[in-house]
Amino acid sequence: MKKILKDQRGETIVEVLVSFVLLLMFTAMFVVSLRYARAMSQKAETLRETAYQLCAGLYPIPKTQGEAQQPGNEWQPVAGKENMTFQFKSGEAMVFSVSGIKLDGMKVEAKVTAAEGDEENTKTEAYTFHRYSKGQTNTSGGQETP
Repeated sequence: MKKILKDQRGETIVEVLVSFVLLLMFTAMFVVSLRYARAMSQKAETLRETAYQLCAGLYPIPKTQGEAQQPGNEWQPVAGKENMTFQFKSGEAMVFSVSGIKLDGMKVEAKVTAAEGDEENTKTEAYTFHRYSKGQTNTSGGQETP
């Protein structure tokens, strides 16, 4: 009988508790990582929608094929950047040079709705697009090349 009671097979209560605590810690870390991934996914969706709206303001599209293009923003020359020269050198040798380049800009705004918790916040995002052009000023909203 003494031999049976002194048998050391099996787990002690301390081992079971430690295993259970470790399981709870790993489960909690997994839940936190899922929450973080969901938040980042929502943020990425908001950023994507903002980019779509900004590009839609940059390149307005007619609603139907026969309809004229919607008047949108126009490209405006950036002050002090009307007559620039681009040069490309390889070592000491001049490969090519382009003069008469100007920088144009167009400011576009987009309304963004972001869900934070149970409430939705609407704000206006503004961005200025830039392009380099040569020759005549293009004010067609970016549909033609100058």
